[in-house]
Amino acid sequence: MSESIRYATIFQRLKAYILDCIIIFTALIVWQTALFIVNPVVKIINSGQQPSGWQMHLWVFATVTIPFLLYFAVTQSSAKKATFGMRFVGLEVVDSEKRRINFKRALVRSIFLFVPFELNHSVMFHLMPSGTMPPPTAFMGIAFVWVVIFTYLFSIKFTAGKQSIHDLIAKTFVISKA
Repeated sequence: MSESIRYATIFQRLKAYILDCIIIFTALIVWQTALFIVNPVVKIINSGQQPSGWQMHLWVFATVTIPFLLYFAVTQSSAKKATFGMRFVGLEVVDSEKRRINFKRALVRSIFLFVPFELNHSVMFHLMPSGTMPPPTAFMGIAFVWVVIFTYLFSIKFTAGKQSIHDLIAKTFVISKA
């Protein structure tokens, strides 16, 4: 990328991400409400049993993570080159020639964007037993999730193209249109 490019700052990216999370979580409340009657986890709880970590994780992956991934991949590979939050902040996701990225690249970018998200789900659903004090491995898992999050953030600060880990993997850049 040429020197005249204005890369997005950490704060611009976080602002856009928070706005996107508000949008998606609002939609997910409606989605989860609509799915309530078919939610297998609810059926397990209503039968008096405790769902397993795998049952919880698979439900959340199918009904939360996948919609998040698709939202980011579809919007970032669109002609607008940005999610709704990014558009509000004035950001775009582009390749090294400032071109729109294709859906496959946007999906790869999104998958790696959500690695900390899924690591957190793994800790919550597999390392934290319900109703008891979490074991030391749960706290180590939480600490690991935060190390990964800070690695993603610090890579923005210390890479020439202000790229996070998911940008480096997908060979994308987040630029400011302003």
